[in-house]
Formats: sequence, C-alpha cells, structure tokens
Amino acid sequence: MAGHSHTNAKPPAWAARTEFSRKNVKWKTSGRALAARLSGRLLPALLPALLLGGCAQPMATPPRINLTPAIQVLLRESSSRHASLRAVSMESVQQLHQPAAVRLIAVGLKDPSPMVRFTAAMVAGRRRMVSLEPRLKALRVDPNASVRVAAIYALARLGDTARMNELAEMLDSADPVVRANVAMVLGRLGDRSAIPLLLTRANDPNAAVRLAVTSALARLGYHRAISSIIALSLSVYAQDHLAALSTCRSLQNPLAVNVLLAGLRDPLPAARLIAARGLGQRGSVLGESTATYYARSPDAHLRMLAALALGSIPVAGNTTRLAHMLEDANPKVRIAAAAGLIDLHHLATIAARLRTANR
Repeated sequence: MAGHSHTNAKPPAWAARTEFSRKNVKWKTSGRALAARLSGRLLPALLPALLLGGCAQPMATPPRINLTPAIQVLLRESSSRHASLRAVSMESVQQLHQPAAVRLIAVGLKDPSPMVRFTAAMVAGRRRMVSLEPRLKALRVDPNASVRVAAIYALARLGDTARMNELAEMLDSADPVVRANVAMVLGRLGDRSAIPLLLTRANDPNAAVRLAVTSALARLGYHRAISSIIALSLSVYAQDHLAALSTCRSLQNPLAVNVLLAGLRDPLPAARLIAARGLGQRGSVLGESTATYYARSPDAHLRMLAALALGSIPVAGNTTRLAHMLEDANPKVRIAAAAGLIDLHHLATIAARLRTANR
C-alpha cells in the first residue's frame, strides 16, 4: 500500500523518541547469509521462469468481466449477521472503482462491530475516499482504540495529519491488538520517520506485536527487519512461513521474491497459495496451477486462498473459475471469489489503459 507523503517541515512527534539502542533488537541473521541459504531452496529454473512470466499464458486481450454477480455477493454478505463476513466484504472492495464500493464502506463505518468499522476505515484510507472524510473524522472519538487508529490512518491518507501524534501514545497501549494495529498503520503510511518509534517496540513481550512491528519496519525498508522476515521463511514452524510469505507479498525487495518462489514448494498448502498470490501480484503466472488445483479442494479455507490467488493472475480461464466459485457453499469462498473477479477486472482495466497509451 502506498503511503502518504508528509510535506510538513516540522517532523512528527515520534521523531523525538529516538533514545533507543538498536543493539537491543535481536536481529538473528544477515541478509547476505539469508540469500545464500534461500538460494539452495530454489529450483534453478524458477528465477528465469519468473522473469519470463512462467509457462502459463496471460490473456492477450482480457475478456469483459461482468462484476454485477460479484457485487451482489458482497452486498448480500455485507448484511450478514456475522461480523467477520461483513468485515471481509468491506475488505474485498479495495479495487472496486464503482459507486457501490463507496456506499458499502459508508455503511461499514457505522457498523455496530468495531471489527467492521476498523476494516471499513482502512479501506476508505487506502482508496482515499474523500467523500467519506466527515464520517472518518467522527471515528476519531470512537470508543474502540483500534477503530481510532484506522481513522487516523485514513485521514492521514487524505492529507489530514492532525492526530498522527496520537499513534505514538497508542503504541504504548496495554492492549496488544491496539499496539499491533498501530505498528501496521505506521508501516502502511510509508513514512520512514516512524522507524525510530517502531524500534522502541521491536522487543515487545507479545509475539503478534513483534511480528507487526517487524513487518512494518520491513515495509519501510529497514534492512534488518527485512532480514528478520526472510529468516521466518527458513523456520521449522509452519506459522512462521505463513507470516513471512504474507509480509513478503508487499515488500519491494529481491530477496522477498526468492521467498515467494520458495513458497511455491512449501509443504503447507496455504503457504503455497499465499506465495502464488504474491507472485501473481508481481506479474508472474508461476502459481496459476497451484491456485487452480486448490480451487477444487474440499477445504474451504484453501478454496478461499485459491480464489484470491486466481484473482491476481490474469490467465485465460480464471474469470470462469471465479464465476463458478461465486456459488460456493462457503460464504468466505464466495466473498474471496468476488474479490478475485474485482481484482481481475482491475488488472484488465490497467492493461487496456496501457495498450491505449502505447498506440
């Protein structure tokens, strides 16, 4: 996610909180050593294949994608009695550039569930939904601290940085969920002046917060944090692999690509699907066969991840596969299929604009 560029001459309040020894942070492995270890996990043919786009053929001229069924699924699930489904529905419209997306997020900002309000505010910020600024300002006094964090993020994306200093205070919250969300937001805003503040929480007693802080630092280009994330991909624990791959999807770093390539051979199917989606988002179709295979899995969670991966790979047939998945028995799979179709439509739109520009 692109961060907001701060133009104020005066640095943020967190810039003063730099009395922290970076030696206290337990970074375990150097980037050079990780590169050497990762190289042994890759098939020699993989990197050239990535550079060439893989074996599957992208659609030369993507077909028109009818988003009406996908939008109908999201509208229906956004009214679910389950807050988790309403939240995922909000998240799925990030690439939907139609009035329905704004209407859906506007409703989400007033949802009774903090989870839904948080997600809606994050999407509103990512999309810079200017028309929702008044509602976002109202959330700055929301009773839930994580919702306030998301509102500050969204308003910062719209150019309103008046409450940014509150993030420094909330990074010391007694609630680890709030601390993790603050770290995530600081990473997504893309302002490197937040690095010293994040480093004060690099050794947080809560594992989830430590991971969020390290991921945020990696997003901001802090090399030791990038090395730490990549080291997770070499861990003996499956959860570490999932965490590393999820973060590497958003890192613009050559080693992150190596992690994603290695992830296609991970023993954990979920890891392979996250890797497939990450590679798809980088323009590679190497994960297409993996996503297609697990789209038929009896495991609903794997079908959901497969739908998201298919949505990142504009290969002939994926539109039809995702359209069929809109009828899946599991609501999260239906939502993921809708999100996948929206992503494919977005990719097709970009491709069409590029072709027009190159004429």
